[in-house]
Amino acid sequence: MTQLNKLETKVLAIESIDKIREFEHLCFTTDHWKQEDWKDLLTDERATYYALMDGEKIVGDLFTYNWSGELDYLKIMNVAVHPDYRKKGLATKLMALAKKECEDSKLSRICAETRESNIAMKTVFEQNGYTLNDVEENCYENPVESGHKYVYIA
Repeated sequence: MTQLNKLETKVLAIESIDKIREFEHLCFTTDHWKQEDWKDLLTDERATYYALMDGEKIVGDLFTYNWSGELDYLKIMNVAVHPDYRKKGLATKLMALAKKECEDSKLSRICAETRESNIAMKTVFEQNGYTLNDVEENCYENPVESGHKYVYIA
C-alpha cells in the first residue's frame, strides 16, 4: 500500500490526454467528456488539470477553469479520486488546491456542481465550506439527473 504522504501533485496538459481520459473512465463509468472537449480545455490557458500522482498513476484530479476578468470566479469542472484511494481525505486535499488558485487569482468565489445522487461529493463540498446555491433539474445525462450547484465564498 502506498503511503499517502508520498503522493505528488502535478499539473498535466494535453500531452497526458490519454492518461487523463483513462482515469476519468475509471472514476465515472457511465458519463464521460468527449475527447474533443478534453482537447479544447487542456489547451485553454484558463483551464488547469491538477493530478494527484502515485508514481506515474493518477489517483486524484481537480480540473478548474479560471474566469478571472470575465465572470470573476473559479469553476471546478471535475474532482475525482481513484476508487482504491477513496475515504482517505484526498478529495479535501484536492479542494485545497482550488482554494489556493482562487486566492492566488484574487477571486471571491468558487462554483462547482455534482449529481444529486453523488452523496460523497456533496459531503466533501459541505465539509470544505461550500453551500448549496441551486438545484438544476435534468442537468446531467446518462442517466438524467438533477445537478446540485455549490458555491464557496473566499
